[in-house]
Amino acid sequence: MPEPMPPATRQPPLSPSELDRLRPHVVNLSGGKFSSSGVFQTTKKDVDAVFATHLPAFVAEHGGVVPVVFYAHGGLVGEQSGLRIAATQVEWWKFNGVYPIHFVWETGLAGAIAGAVGDWAQGRRGWLDEAKDRVLELAARFGQGQAIWGQMKRAAEAASAGDGGARYVAEALGAYCTAHPDTVSVHAVGHSAGSIFHSFFIPAALKAGVPAFDTLSLLAPAVRTDVFEKQLVPLCGQEVKSLALFTMTEKLERADTCLGAYGKSLLYLVRASFEPEEFSPILGLEECLRADPVLSRLFGLSGASGGIADIIWSKATGGPLTNRSTSTSHGGFDTDIPTMDSVARRVTGSSRIQSFPITRSRGDELWPVPGPATPRRAGTHHALCVGINAYPGGDALYGCVADAEAWAAQLTAAGFAVRTLLDAEATRQNILLGLLDLVASSVAGDVLVFQYAGHGTYVDDLDGDEAESGNEEKKYDEALCPIDFREGNLIIDDDLGEIFDQLPDGVSLTAFFDSCHSGDGQRRLQLLPVDVQNLSTASAPHGRRARYVIPDKETSEKYRAKRGAPARAGKRALAREVLFSACKPTEVAYETDGHGDFTVAASLLVVPSANRLTNGEFLAKIREAFSSQPRQNPDFNGPRAAKSRVFLAPLVAAAAEPTDRPPGTASGTIPAAITALLDPAASPGGGTDALAASTGTAGSAGAAASREADAADRARAAAAFLRAAADFIDG
Repeated sequence: MPEPMPPATRQPPLSPSELDRLRPHVVNLSGGKFSSSGVFQTTKKDVDAVFATHLPAFVAEHGGVVPVVFYAHGGLVGEQSGLRIAATQVEWWKFNGVYPIHFVWETGLAGAIAGAVGDWAQGRRGWLDEAKDRVLELAARFGQGQAIWGQMKRAAEAASAGDGGARYVAEALGAYCTAHPDTVSVHAVGHSAGSIFHSFFIPAALKAGVPAFDTLSLLAPAVRTDVFEKQLVPLCGQEVKSLALFTMTEKLERADTCLGAYGKSLLYLVRASFEPEEFSPILGLEECLRADPVLSRLFGLSGASGGIADIIWSKATGGPLTNRSTSTSHGGFDTDIPTMDSVARRVTGSSRIQSFPITRSRGDELWPVPGPATPRRAGTHHALCVGINAYPGGDALYGCVADAEAWAAQLTAAGFAVRTLLDAEATRQNILLGLLDLVASSVAGDVLVFQYAGHGTYVDDLDGDEAESGNEEKKYDEALCPIDFREGNLIIDDDLGEIFDQLPDGVSLTAFFDSCHSGDGQRRLQLLPVDVQNLSTASAPHGRRARYVIPDKETSEKYRAKRGAPARAGKRALAREVLFSACKPTEVAYETDGHGDFTVAASLLVVPSANRLTNGEFLAKIREAFSSQPRQNPDFNGPRAAKSRVFLAPLVAAAAEPTDRPPGTASGTIPAAITALLDPAASPGGGTDALAASTGTAGSAGAAASREADAADRARAAAAFLRAAADFIDG
């Protein structure tokens, strides 16, 4: 057996002379176009020189039919790493009589993951507990992961369309094949997201006159199965003569790690977090291949007969020399010697090749597992308060920011560390990540509060969960409206349910929603009558305004485009959170004279009720405040037994009894200020003045200090991941 080439050691940035030697073999792209910046630029003249000068010279030197291989790296690399991959491979390919052309397409997904998940993970414990994988999936999904992955996919497609750089290469290749028939054979290799790139490059090249691709080798492909079936499956066995897929078994995929915390391979994170449709089937995952009838037949997985394409499950150490692979990590396939040797044998059609050079395995070293963080003290109280007035256009409200500040003041007085998101801060991403932080950072004995004041609405149910809940005739999802909701960035009840499902055992979470359509335990929605809907655009008597907005066509279309048609992963577990909402599903939540009516009635009762009344008794006091003007009826949703639990008290094994905790600054009975606000004729301004007086800044500095202290140990663990990601991006 031929000896491997000498080991390739880790190198500093490539020198100008090294970069110059790569020029005949590298096409650098950025956003699908030829890159005109960075350390390596590509122009049309560079591509022309490949097919007019460099490739003809290589063919003349070697004689016969020369293989030309087009390599697309994975999404975990930026420009520098892509160039190093090319530098490692180019001489090896040439030594084996193959002319290589590397697409360096500056994806930098490692940086994207660091931004989408790593930044979130700083100072949070959720990625270290038993639910860490799902917490990280949600963090990536609610963060920038989906947006960056989508941008990367669009760049891959754009490269082979219009004036894309890869299309120019395809046309130049087609012209060369037409002018010089039977002098070259064409091959493609794609690692991870490189499979997405080739799903568009190969059809473009065939359309441009390339007669066929003799081999296509995909390493741990991250392309969606539906894209692969549309773009490449019809070509298999014909224009793509031989297809081989190298990937790990499900067992090894689940044993792989990334981010130093996520307990499975990157493909699982892509599937759960980066695609618009959650849990989209990915080509490199064994369970997705076996569940798809088309792919099962293609790869001969159905058991009836052999397929027309080969699949090599790592670890494969026996059998044909073209079917070997020993990678145990997603990122390790392009440095795995048996895998790369098998690919080279397929490309050359010869078993006698120079073996791949020994290199540092990025897959094994990319994501070191951080040490354990010091557990946080149990029994802490944390709250997230959200208030939005500054909706654009005619959607503006007037009392929501004041409401959030009022809730923050009352909760601070009750012993909570409070974080607020007001107006421009209250984007969909910030709200969901803030809520996930609240939940994922908690431990048994903690008490959590989530408060929201703003618009509510409804949108089409895209995943069918409302029908599953018995609402077949009205298939809608209830939704909260972040500041950016008109861009389709709504928070639906399913989003909240995903986060609430991550509550650790023994953690209490109470939500207060001063909006319309704030959700119920059954996830059902009844549409508001038209006369009530009209109130959303006009102020009612006494300065009242409805906190309800109608989703227009443009908003609904943007929402649908961003959310896709998500696949259901199963029904929600039995809800453990409790929710106090401003009104019933068929009613409107009002604001009057600068405050939400519900907030005025409920927030001033927090201190005298916490640890003293039950949830049911707290609700009764709120409803009593509305008894004189029953235009809205505050509601309660949660487990059946939750009404008898002590309000804002830690959960314990046995049913808790009300304590004798001394009352706070407010009276235990309904304050006169509440009645005054809900009945403006009784005492104009009295209620709002009292509520304003209760609002201070206590929820800012103290809360921040508490959260920073709790975060210190967790930040050190996250830093280990960020250092590893930066180390990998640098090569």
